[in-house]
Amino acid sequence: MSATDYQATLLRKLRRGTSILTDQEVALITKKALEMLKDSFGDNPYFNTRSMEDIVRWSSLRSRCEKEREKRGLSLKDVSRRLKIPQYRLKAIECGELRALRPDAVREYFRFLGIDRWEARWRRSNRELAERAGLTRLTVEHQRRRKRLR
Repeated sequence: MSATDYQATLLRKLRRGTSILTDQEVALITKKALEMLKDSFGDNPYFNTRSMEDIVRWSSLRSRCEKEREKRGLSLKDVSRRLKIPQYRLKAIECGELRALRPDAVREYFRFLGIDRWEARWRRSNRELAERAGLTRLTVEHQRRRKRLR
């Protein structure tokens, strides 16, 4: 595939917003974004390759959540009431604020939106980030189900 074809394919994926990007695509986007924003953020220790990669990797997950929620005509407030999960936790999920994530709430939100299978594919493609977000550990509920099936 030529460089032009590759860029065209990548642009289509980015326009879709919910495509799971490859490591190579994430690296390219991160590199370009850092180059473009270097003058604005300079030596800010919180603005680095890893944080930019996290943003790029999480963006498809955020887009998928928003798209599915909006397809159902629901606001974060509506979902918060239905699931009894505080709005700030739902915002943290959609924004990728790793420190504020609660894995059980994340899984419940994904299940509610019907994207749990898609998210499992995303998780496999983004193992390191999923691990840091606590999404790879089995919840107590999942562990119990597994034991019952044995």
